[in-house]
Order: sequence, then C-alpha cells, then structure tokens
Amino acid sequence: MRILHTSDIHTGRKLKDRDRTDEFRKFFCWLEEQITNEEIDTLLISGDIFDNMTPSVTSQNIYYSFLGRIAESKCRHTVIISGNHDSASFIDAPSDILKFCKVHVIGQACMNPEDEVTELKDSDGRTELIVCAVPYLRDKDVRTVSADDSFSDIDHALQAGIRAHYERVFEHAKSLQGDLNVPIIAMGHLFLKNGLTREGDGVRSLYVGTSVEVSSDIFPEYVTYTALGHLHSAQYIGRENIRYSGSPIAMGFGEAGQNKSVSVIETDGKNLVSVKEIPVPVFQRLERISGDMNELENEINTLGHENESIWLDVTYTGEDIQGNLQDKLNNCVKKFPLIDILSVRDESPKDNPDGISVPDGLDSITPLDMLKFCFDENDTPKEQRDILVPLYEEILRGLEVDY
Repeated sequence: MRILHTSDIHTGRKLKDRDRTDEFRKFFCWLEEQITNEEIDTLLISGDIFDNMTPSVTSQNIYYSFLGRIAESKCRHTVIISGNHDSASFIDAPSDILKFCKVHVIGQACMNPEDEVTELKDSDGRTELIVCAVPYLRDKDVRTVSADDSFSDIDHALQAGIRAHYERVFEHAKSLQGDLNVPIIAMGHLFLKNGLTREGDGVRSLYVGTSVEVSSDIFPEYVTYTALGHLHSAQYIGRENIRYSGSPIAMGFGEAGQNKSVSVIETDGKNLVSVKEIPVPVFQRLERISGDMNELENEINTLGHENESIWLDVTYTGEDIQGNLQDKLNNCVKKFPLIDILSVRDESPKDNPDGISVPDGLDSITPLDMLKFCFDENDTPKEQRDILVPLYEEILRGLEVDY
C-alpha cells in the first residue's frame, strides 16, 4: 500500500482579512498531482479540513470538487476525520453519499468507538487496510461533567477518557486483523506530549482550562503508522511511525519560512517500509522584517527586486519616533506592486517607554495577546494570571463549541 498523509489544511482561513482562496485551490490541485505521480492507494486527512465550523460556499466547493476528482483517480480510498476547527456534524452530513466515492468520513466521535474502525477492501472484497479513524474527541465525548470538578479532576478525567476511547478502537482493529497480513493505520487529532509548536502558529490547547497532552504510548506497537493532525510543524513523536504531517500552508507569519510537506507511507503487509516527505510549494510567500527605517527600506528594496508576490509583517525597532510610520512604509512599497504590507508594529523604545509591544491594529492581535497586554499595563501578579488565563480560555473555547 502507498498512503499519503496530510492534515490541518484550514480551508477558508484568512490572513489579516486577506482572502487566500487561490492558495487553497492551488494546494488541492497540487495534492491531486502528487496522488497521481506517487501512485497513492489511500489518502488520509487528519482533521482541520476547514478553518471554522461554518465554511463558506467557496470553501465547500473547493473541498467537494477535490473529493470528486480523487474519486475518479486511481486512488482507491480516502479517509477523513474532523479536527477541533471543523464542525463534526458538517463533516458527517454527506457520509452516506461519499461512501459511494470510497470516501470515508468520521466527524463526530461514535457512541461505540468500534464504529471508528474502517476496513478498506480491494476490488475483490478482500480487506487490504484497517484504519482506526478517531476524530477530535471533544470534552463531552470522553468525560462526564461535574460542577465540583477541579482543573486537576478535569485533566485526569480527560486523560483517562481519551485513553479508554483509543484502547477500544485498537482492540477492535486488532481483532479484525487477526491472521491477515494487512497494516493497521491510526488517525487522530490531538496534542501529544513533547509535541513542538511555534510562536504564532495558531495551535492551542484543545481542552478548556487545561493543558492536557497525551503520551505517545497510547498507540500500540502493532500499529503500522499513526497519522496525526493538530500540530502545524511536521514531526515524529516517540517513534518514527507516529507522525504529524503538519499544515501544508503557512497559517500565519509565525510559520513564515517553515518547510511544509505531506507524508507518503509505503507498507508491505503489516510492515512499514518507508516514510518520505514531499515538500509543498509556497503558493503565497510570507516574510517578517524588523529594524529601523533604513533597515526596513533596504529589506523592502531587496525583497521587491525578487519579483515575487510577498506579504509582509513589519516591526519597527528604531530609536526615532515615527508618527507616520504606516505612510512611510506604504511609500517604500509603492514601486513594488507585488509587495503588500499586511501588519505593522511600532516597538520604538521612545514611543513605548515600558517596552510593551503594541500592535498597530486590532486585526493583528489575538484575544490572549490583549489579555496579556492588560496584565502588563496593570502589573497583575503571576498567581492571579495563572488563575485568570484558564478561565479566559474557557470563555474563548465556549464561543467555538459545536453543539
């Protein structure tokens, strides 16, 4: 079997209110080409297909058009699970129709975890692959809520619930495998312990008011390969067959310059033969630059002569106060139509004597950034911050619950 693993596409995501539809279209077209060139038998997408729970008509069109084209290719199977950004019910809604295209979707965690095990069969009806397709497990999927629960109680209950859910899935998969010489592939959308994140990549804790991270030993040794989603940096965790493919497109300036890839897995019976990374082209270049006005002008001139579409995140760190910083920067890029400044921050020490980084506009600050700014302005003690941050995160996560 030849399997392609990707995740965290976040179709429909914008950057500083800039539309990125063209990037997503190009990625899916590129992905289709790789499926053909690499002679892929099975495609796995490990969650966060969309960036939010109410994807636009355009985003839906991109997604379903891609699935339609893949159904007509030589790729025999596609398995998709939902992530924390997806609406579980939305992903599940067309499941019966998609099965006719050999596309298997698991949006909502099943009441019986065994139902998340999918046997993929060849043209003769013989099992050729067993997939444990576990979607993002929401709080309500794995624990019973109690008003008296402390954060420690919640952490413990979530850990135990997630482990119990995966254990039932794997036990069923193992029983189906029996004496068959076929691989078991695991899929999950979760935060594994020791997983690496980058500042500004948009990855956050999955559970309200907790920092639950599950150990990689949740995946048994007999699982041939584990295809994970949620973390945006491609990486192995624990063992070389437990892998995050990472996001294929840079989600923000925090991922600018990061090498993006999809993973191609080859198996021989139950055995993993190889895993290779295929670099994803950069469909829209992002760059961060910083310095005083002379340094910024030089950086812009250098980038401008590269004759490539570039979106810029600019930080001014000069000593002189620049009351019309935005206008000066706009004048610098006038002669370079392919350069576009999306974000500007003024970190001039004189303009900001307390050394607090103040964003130029609300579109460049997250709610948690604003909370930290308020803490710094009011000298909030650390012990109070440790209490208030989880509560604030709970409010934010409550706004995203998929009922």
